[in-house]
Amino acid sequence: MSQADSAYTTSRSIFPAGRAVRRRQFVAGGAAFLARLITPSRAGSVSVSTAPDPILDAIEGHRRAFEELGHLLAEQDAAERELRRAPTSRRTELEIKLAGLCETEGALGRAEMKASHRLATTVPGSPTGAAAALQYVRACYEIGQYPLYEEDGYRLLLLSTERAICAAASRAVPHPWC
Repeated sequence: MSQADSAYTTSRSIFPAGRAVRRRQFVAGGAAFLARLITPSRAGSVSVSTAPDPILDAIEGHRRAFEELGHLLAEQDAAERELRRAPTSRRTELEIKLAGLCETEGALGRAEMKASHRLATTVPGSPTGAAAALQYVRACYEIGQYPLYEEDGYRLLLLSTERAICAAASRAVPHPWC
């Protein structure tokens, strides 16, 4: 799982005169911006697609991968506790079990990172999808203080969300920088 060294997404080089902005402020601010952008009077002018929003699949994919990884980590913890309490006659068996669980962690961790990247790079198909993506990322952080992304991941998420908002607001859609 990706862990951030810092709670700040903006460096002083981006906003040299201002204070650093916390990730949580970016996500909450994005949701607030989206809510102000799509007012009831403007909502009627936004075309609503009947196609499923691709971001919803990306959210669900990450949720499943993250949940599966969480279950594995809990199983590892239980196996480790059992190993510490086990009599010498069972230690080899439990060490093999724990080694297998640790080996599985690599594959599940990579799957979670891949799902996280897919979520960050998927352009929501609607303002509702953009809001769902921001809400999901915020909820992941609020539950266990788990940040899904480090700086580059948040930039990708913000770009994909910005692209959805611009498309809904009939504004020029920014091109990715990467």
